[in-house]
Formats: sequence, structure tokens, C-alpha cells
Amino acid sequence: MPGYERAELSAELKVVPSQGESFEAAKRVAGESGLGREAGPETTMISGGRREVLEAMTRTIEAALDAGARTVEVKIEAEGDAPKFGEG
Repeated sequence: MPGYERAELSAELKVVPSQGESFEAAKRVAGESGLGREAGPETTMISGGRREVLEAMTRTIEAALDAGARTVEVKIEAEGDAPKFGEG
């Protein structure tokens, strides 16, 4: 995939629910972000620009916790040819 088509950052969120609504809340908020998104059982991934992904992940984590999640695991990856933090 050419560098210009790659997202700067991708973030994977895994919600370990204590109530069934916590993952659904996280999935809904991630979807509202308008960023590239994939979802699977208990996980959702969003990708895009660094600032947008980080802001969307914060909102998504807050939604999961507000809906009763007890544990939220986050994995964030910067693409290989994306600029380093602080550049640009």
C-alpha cells in the first residue's frame, strides 16, 4: 500500500465487559468518529490521522467505561513511514 494511502496511526481497543452494553457503546462511539474502522468480537480498530485517532480512542474508552466495562485494553501502532511524534 502506498505511503500516502496509509493511516498515520491505528488503535485497537478490546473491551472486557462486565455488562453486555459496554462493547456496544464503544463500537457505536468508534463508528461515530468517521474514521476507518473494523470490528470483531469484543474488539474494534480505528485508523486515520494521529490526532483524530487519539481523540476518538479517548471518547471510545470513556463510552465503554461509562457503560460498565471493567477492563479496556488498547494497542496503538504508528505506521512505519508516518512522521515521528513532534514532527510536522
